[in-house]
Parts: sequence; structure tokens; C-alpha cells
Amino acid sequence: MIFRLALLGLFAVGLAMPLGGRAESKDDIKNCYMVYGEARYGAFAYKHVVVIKNRCEITLQCKVWTDVDPEPKQSVTVGPKGTGEVIVRNNSPARGFKAFGECEK
Repeated sequence: MIFRLALLGLFAVGLAMPLGGRAESKDDIKNCYMVYGEARYGAFAYKHVVVIKNRCEITLQCKVWTDVDPEPKQSVTVGPKGTGEVIVRNNSPARGFKAFGECEK
């Protein structure tokens, strides 16, 4: 009888505790970061810069690209609550572009 009560107690504690090491969903990770582009002028041309702002307390591994340069995707690591920047194009005559990015833990 005591064994059954102890087993039942362990089972109840196991249900109440969250599973450790479980990966957050992709939707949760998407809420952690923001991706945008900046065209910075200098030396008679524009630099296309993709900026990633991490709003969470985890390190993110990200890949970024633009509509002008979809390949190769550039990799960047962004620390907790940090900001990362990648120059995707260095000497562009145009300033308009769209930035894209995907991050994971």
C-alpha cells in the first residue's frame, strides 16, 4: 500500500513538472527576434545591412538574405538581448531592398 502511494505521488509530481530540454516551438522563437534592413550610404554607394534584434534571453543562430541577394544566405549569431548586423551587399547603387531572416536556438 505504501509503495502504491509513493508511486502515485511520483506520478503526480512528474505531471506537474515541465519537461526539461524540450525545444520551444518555431512560433515562440519567431517572437524572440526582429529582422529589418538598413541602406547605409558611404563612398558613393550603399551598403545593404540586415539587422537582427534578439528580445529573448537565449542565443540565436540566424541566416539572413535580401530580395537583391537571396543566395548565399549569411550566418550570424546573436547573443541574448543583443543585436547582430550583416553586410549583405557592399557597393550598391540602389538603396531599396527587403531583408529576410530565420533564427533558431
